[in-house]
Amino acid sequence: MPETEVHDTSTPAPKDALSSNTSIASLDRLIYQLQEKNDLEGAQNSSEQLILQDGSTFKGYLRLGDTAYRKDEFKLAMLCLARAYEIAHREEDEKVMRYCLKKIEKCSHHTEWDLVFQEEELTQIPERLSSLLLKPFPTELHNAIGELTLSPTLCLDSRHRMYIPILNKVRPAVSPNEGYYKLPRFFRWIVPFTLAAMSTPRNADDITALAPMGIKTVLTLTEETPLPAKWFTNKPIQNIFMPVPNYYPPSIAQMDIIIQLLDNQDNLPMLVHCGGGKGRAGTVIACYLATYGFSRPLNDIDHPAMSAKEAIGALRAIRPGSLETKQQEDFVSKWCSNIWKRQSVFPSRPTEPPACPMEVEGSIGGDTNLFVLVGLPGSGKSWFSNSLIARNSSRWRSISQDDSGSRAFCETEISRTPSGKTRVLSDRCNTSSEDRKSWLNLAGNWAKDPICIWFDYPKELCTARAQSRVGHPTLPPGSRVRNAVQQMDKMFEKPDLKEGFKGIVTIRSFEAALELVKLLSPPVEIYKYPRTPHLVNLGAATSDDLVERVPTFSSESDLAREGTGERVVITEKIDGANMGISLSSDSKIIVQNRSHYVNTQSHEQFKKLGHWIDTHKEELQKLLVRDPYFPERYILFGEWMYATHSIHYTALPDRFIAFDMYDRSTDTFLDRQTLDSLLQRYARSISLVPLMAQYEVCPTERELRDMVQRPSQYYDGRVEGIYVKWEKDGRVVRRGKVVRGDFIAGNQHWAKRKLEVNGLAKPEG
Repeated sequence: MPETEVHDTSTPAPKDALSSNTSIASLDRLIYQLQEKNDLEGAQNSSEQLILQDGSTFKGYLRLGDTAYRKDEFKLAMLCLARAYEIAHREEDEKVMRYCLKKIEKCSHHTEWDLVFQEEELTQIPERLSSLLLKPFPTELHNAIGELTLSPTLCLDSRHRMYIPILNKVRPAVSPNEGYYKLPRFFRWIVPFTLAAMSTPRNADDITALAPMGIKTVLTLTEETPLPAKWFTNKPIQNIFMPVPNYYPPSIAQMDIIIQLLDNQDNLPMLVHCGGGKGRAGTVIACYLATYGFSRPLNDIDHPAMSAKEAIGALRAIRPGSLETKQQEDFVSKWCSNIWKRQSVFPSRPTEPPACPMEVEGSIGGDTNLFVLVGLPGSGKSWFSNSLIARNSSRWRSISQDDSGSRAFCETEISRTPSGKTRVLSDRCNTSSEDRKSWLNLAGNWAKDPICIWFDYPKELCTARAQSRVGHPTLPPGSRVRNAVQQMDKMFEKPDLKEGFKGIVTIRSFEAALELVKLLSPPVEIYKYPRTPHLVNLGAATSDDLVERVPTFSSESDLAREGTGERVVITEKIDGANMGISLSSDSKIIVQNRSHYVNTQSHEQFKKLGHWIDTHKEELQKLLVRDPYFPERYILFGEWMYATHSIHYTALPDRFIAFDMYDRSTDTFLDRQTLDSLLQRYARSISLVPLMAQYEVCPTERELRDMVQRPSQYYDGRVEGIYVKWEKDGRVVRRGKVVRGDFIAGNQHWAKRKLEVNGLAKPEG
């Protein structure tokens, strides 16, 4: 039977229904009449008009979606139905939501999901509706699609080029299709909004283009060509390097890691790529299908969802040419057998030891400048080194044979006298007494009171840890890890002070390692937000304020010039309490107001702070805990807007509005684009200060003065002022402000008045 469409079946409209006074209901009835007569062009034109007249309801999108589906314009149909679903969800219309979801799934048999276009589909979107339709699917639709049982049939080979609309700052690829970006070859959603595959990204623009698609992780399998780290700098996408030789499959241990990565919602959606997107990527995808089918990860299961033959066949049916060698095909069978054998998707793993303090034999001197790390692969040596460097990169130098790939290089490096107060870490296994003595001898001309740090863990735990490491330069997960741990364990000799050490520190738990990291690192103190100079003094600057009247606003000497890569970002300056949100060393959320930490008891204006933190706790943790070596690294700065200071705001989006993020490791602030991307990925509910303008050339002083006269987004009145940032290479390089002349002057200080609460645009839930 044909699909039952959702229609208003009331009396058809008269023939003159398209007059200027046509009601929405009459236009809707006319569309139904035209569809019944199979006048699909007329129905489409009227549906477009209905959307333009009343885009706040789902009717126009629903009618255009149905019409486009009947015209075999499946991309247009899918995008219209997605907008209809979004509005119906807002209106809690379950019937329309079910209808749209079912029809969107039918469209997916003819077109790729969401905003991914085939070349022949680029002309389907009416120009007058492009701004309304070219929007990513809403989260609630992602979730609904994720609950479906899918059996995809759309077959596209590697020659089929795919495009996405340019929603971000990406230079278009060489293409006649202006406004669209050509993706690398063989892009396909395997499980929509969960797992995708394609060929190798060509450049940093390809990575930037993936961000609006929601991709959070790019898994690189190309052993021969790892992607440059700078492509991912200050982007909301992480890159995980899992090197696999060309034409070969991954190891079981590597596939275990990949499945565990996919089991973590924070990594999804994930894009997997190899060179051409067929062999290695195809093998990983086939193993995923064997495990879960075309569904999202289902946590642990005791048997595969498909046989190896079924999984490979299902993948080739939609991506011809996937899996290129018999070795890769055989590996999928091996993977299925592995799941059956252990009755689980995941390998068993030894438990971590309980918390315990570090043990010190001898002493740790304040003048020590050489630390020799000792332990099996996977014992935590590199984590320890990276944690020290993240906290104080200028003070530490790590000599790692894993990173250099050469013992001779390490011998040369450790023979060099470090500069100034630099401390050196010998990050090797250093399992034998003679080996340790030889390194001490090489450093004998400069080493002072050397310390041995012994990571004492069972070989079984070290093996399990090492098998779970991603991107290790010398020991990829697999048999090499097992062999290396066994060999090192046989060679191991317990460190002794007689070898020439001032002290030996034994580490037997994560807590002990962190204890030593803190001992050897400077204390993490409160970071006070920097004072911002006035760029133009309109009368609000006091005698204590900084004023920078520099000739940087003339056309001859703009701070940001076209072609330099710099840009000037201007936002509304809002009037609240400066607040910084960060993590403590044990990853608990702490809040500062300028130079001191605060809580709900600190002042009446912070009495809602606890509730706000609890509401946003999960998002804040994800946003701030991005460095596994340094929990305290990032500080999110913003304005706490609960109390009225000099301006009574009436339409705030939230109590806290972010404006900056500080990185302790690099001593820099992230640029606006990066901060916005991070909030979109990790903390969508946290608002960012309104963007007023963005320039490649700095505005003149007169233009800045004029901006201060603009209306605020948060109340019926002028802005307090404007905040100006000069940005380059993902960071803020300079900042300034312009505050209107009547700000604060003549007003009693807010703290001396009875507390008045600012208003929200929407009532608090």
